[in-house]
Amino acid sequence: MGLGFWSFTKKRISLVVSIRKTCLIAFVLNASFANEYLMRKFIVLVALCASVQALWSQDAAQAVLPDLHPEVEQFTSMELLETWGYLLSERFNLGGLDVTEFEIDAISRGMKAYVNRDGSPTDLAKSIDPMQAYFVEREETVRQNHLKINKAEELEYFDGLFGQPDYQSLGTGLYFQILEEGGEKRAGSKDRVRCHYRGTLLDGTEFDSSYDRGEPAEFVLNQVIAAWTQGVPLIGEGGKIKLYVPSELGYGDEGTQGIPPASALIFEIELIEVLGPDAPGTPQKLPGIN
Repeated sequence: MGLGFWSFTKKRISLVVSIRKTCLIAFVLNASFANEYLMRKFIVLVALCASVQALWSQDAAQAVLPDLHPEVEQFTSMELLETWGYLLSERFNLGGLDVTEFEIDAISRGMKAYVNRDGSPTDLAKSIDPMQAYFVEREETVRQNHLKINKAEELEYFDGLFGQPDYQSLGTGLYFQILEEGGEKRAGSKDRVRCHYRGTLLDGTEFDSSYDRGEPAEFVLNQVIAAWTQGVPLIGEGGKIKLYVPSELGYGDEGTQGIPPASALIFEIELIEVLGPDAPGTPQKLPGIN
């Protein structure tokens, strides 16, 4: 092994130490973060900044990197860096903040300032609390906007389904189309079932699919969203159904990961097998949704 490899190894050790130091700083600052959600974000951001500083320093730039494993060789360094940026944005929910191109440029300037050791654009001792308050308010404003828009779209969508001969409905507001009746064996609300399914938003955005995962999912019908509890028993084992789900029968005004607040949903469900009554357990969500 050459000197370049040992230089790289020393840099990795330095990186670990740097991350530990920054996490300690975040812990000390914890008293300033009443919002636990933003505190977790801050710790991750500080650790990531430390890794940027260590990896982009002069020594690291000159180091001879060891051979990459085969699963890494298929990607270029630029592709991996772009992927890191993608995951960073996902971790901080930038997509959920309706961030503009102009604001992305501002975030980028802040990162570059840190990497180039140009100093913070603000006095951090004074700006941390305002930054926390800003993002709390920003997230709530965006959530309320999405809530209003999605409720209006939901109302318009289900008004369009009302009275259509191809759609049936329950008194709860659930609309459905039975694609295949299936056999005589049907599931009760306390039964565990095995299903294949695909879930989309009204605009066709797919948020979950057991087909993509390559295996069906199992769960108890009274431990998932109300639309499934009501809809799956409408078909027999081997049957298929399409559910049109008002938000109140789905994930409500809060939404969940991949599903915005007050989102109406569409599910295509294939009931593969009714497994029978299940012992009481922890309530579940659909497998692909956190």
